[in-house]
Amino acid sequence: MIDVYERLGDTPPEFNVARNDAAYGKTEGAHTLAHHGPDVPLHRDPSLPRTIEGRLWTDGHWERAENWSYRWTNHTTMNREINNYVRDNWEKIRNDLAIEGTHTGAFNAKHRVGEGFYNDGAYGAGTRHARYDAASLVRVSIDLVPGSDPPQPFLVTAFPAGIVPFGLL
Repeated sequence: MIDVYERLGDTPPEFNVARNDAAYGKTEGAHTLAHHGPDVPLHRDPSLPRTIEGRLWTDGHWERAENWSYRWTNHTTMNREINNYVRDNWEKIRNDLAIEGTHTGAFNAKHRVGEGFYNDGAYGAGTRHARYDAASLVRVSIDLVPGSDPPQPFLVTAFPAGIVPFGLL
């Protein structure tokens, strides 16, 4: 544990989401661009394999219905906000990676970083209905590449969110 912590170093990594997802998408499940990237179409369209709104119903290639589905506003905002979070929280991230091998966190960017939909009929409040929303909240998940030496963090996912679980902010 102390060895992993020391070998992660004092300097936080800088992520390029496109390179990260290309390197770790197939082997480790990195999926920020595929599920939350700014190029994922926003509105429901049955002719497309994935849309942000369609995720509320499992349209296309979504595996399960979600009550919240958001995408990043653009690539620049996505990379900037993720790297700001990592830089500002590196000590906590580094500790989590050394102890647990994973880090899950959230932050409020205090400005719009994404857009998407939430199901305003969720949790028994009614039938499924997509309501458009802009997001300033972001959820982040970082793991260590299994067997990497030295320890190598990678971004599993980071996405704009309508809500975050209690305790993450």
